[in-house]
Amino acid sequence: RAILGALLVGVMLASLELMVVSPVMPRVVASLGRAGLYPWVFSAYVLAQTVTMPLYGRLADRRGRRLAYLLGVGAFLLGSVGCALAGDMAALVAARVVQGAGAGALLPMTMTIMGDLYPVAERTRLQGAFSLVWGVSSLLGPPLGGLLAQLGSWRAVFWLNLVPGLPAALVVGLLLPGGAVAAATGPRRWSAPVLLRDPTQQAVNLSGLFLGAALMGVVAYLPVEVQAVRGGTVLDAGLALVPLSLTWTLTANLAGRVLHRIGFSGLVRGGTLVTALGAGLAAVSTAHPLGLVLFGAGMGWTISACNVAVQEAAPVHLRGSATSLAMFSRSVGNAVGIVVLTRLAGIRPDAARFADVPHLREGVAAAFDGVAVASVLAAAIIFLRYPRRGR
Repeated sequence: RAILGALLVGVMLASLELMVVSPVMPRVVASLGRAGLYPWVFSAYVLAQTVTMPLYGRLADRRGRRLAYLLGVGAFLLGSVGCALAGDMAALVAARVVQGAGAGALLPMTMTIMGDLYPVAERTRLQGAFSLVWGVSSLLGPPLGGLLAQLGSWRAVFWLNLVPGLPAALVVGLLLPGGAVAAATGPRRWSAPVLLRDPTQQAVNLSGLFLGAALMGVVAYLPVEVQAVRGGTVLDAGLALVPLSLTWTLTANLAGRVLHRIGFSGLVRGGTLVTALGAGLAAVSTAHPLGLVLFGAGMGWTISACNVAVQEAAPVHLRGSATSLAMFSRSVGNAVGIVVLTRLAGIRPDAARFADVPHLREGVAAAFDGVAVASVLAAAIIFLRYPRRGR
C-alpha cells in the first residue's frame, strides 16, 4: 500500500505538470522574454517524454523496476529544479527536456509495477484510484498554478514538485524489491508494423495525431487569450481551464459505464463528434466557454475509449505495444501541433514579449481555428476508418 501510494504521487505529478505550467506561461514570458520560444516549453517536455517511454520499459525488464522508476523520478525532479532556477527562456527549455525525460517513466512504470504487485482482479479495481488521482490533479492544476504565480512567483510552480516527489521516491527506493523484473513475452521484433495492419489501430493512431495537436493548442493558447489578449490575471487563466478538466474527468469515468451498451465504435464516434463541435464553437467565438466544455467532454470520452479499444483489438502479447503506440501518436501530435499552431498565431522566434507580436488577437483566433480543423480531421478519420463492428 505504501508503494502504491508513492506511485499515485508520481501519477499526480505527471498530471499536474502540463496543467499547472500552462496558465503561468504568459507570466514566464513577461519575466524571461523570448516569446518565440514559448511553444518549445511544451514541445521539449512532450518530445523528451515520448522518446524515453520505451527506453524505461526496456531498462525495467533488464535491470529492474526500481532502478528505472528512480532514474525517471530523479530526472523529473532535477528538471523541476532547473526550471525553477532558469534565468532565461533557453535555460527553461533545456530544463524542460530533462524534466520530460524523467516524466517518461512515471506512467509506464506505475502501470508496470502495479502489474508486478497485484493480481488482475485487484489491478482492475485499482484503475479507479488511478483515474481519480489523474482527474483531480488535472482539475486542480490550472487554478493552483495561477494562484501560486499570483501570490508568489511562477517559479513556485516548479519548486512545488519536490514536496511530494522526494518522499515518494524515498518510499519506492526503500520498499520496492530491486529485482521485480517480468519475463518478456511475445515476439522480440518491433511490433508496430504488425499492429498497424489492424483498422482499429490505424484509426486510433492516425486520429491521435490530430487529437494531440488540438489538445495542446487549447492548453497552450487559452492562457494567452485570457492574459495577453483580454488582460486577465494568471489566476483567471487557470480558472479558464477548469471547465475542460472537469468535463474531461466526468466523461472519462462515464465512458467505462456505458461501454457495454454502445460499444467502442459508438464511444469513439460520439466522442470525436462532440470534440469537433466544441472546437468549432471555440473557434467561431474564440475560447467560448461552452465550446471548451464540449471540447473537454468529447476528449475525455474519446481518449478513454481509444486507450481500451487498441488493447482489445491487439493480440494479448502485443497489448503493451498497442497502448504505447497510441500514447506515442498523441504525444507526437502534441509536439508538432504546438509548433504549427504557433506559426498560425504569427509568433516569430525572435519575438521578446507577447506585446511585441503584431495582431496577437487575430493570431490566437487563428490558432483556435487550427484546433477546430485538427478536431474535425480526427473525427473524419474515425468515421471513415474505425470499424463499425468489433469485439
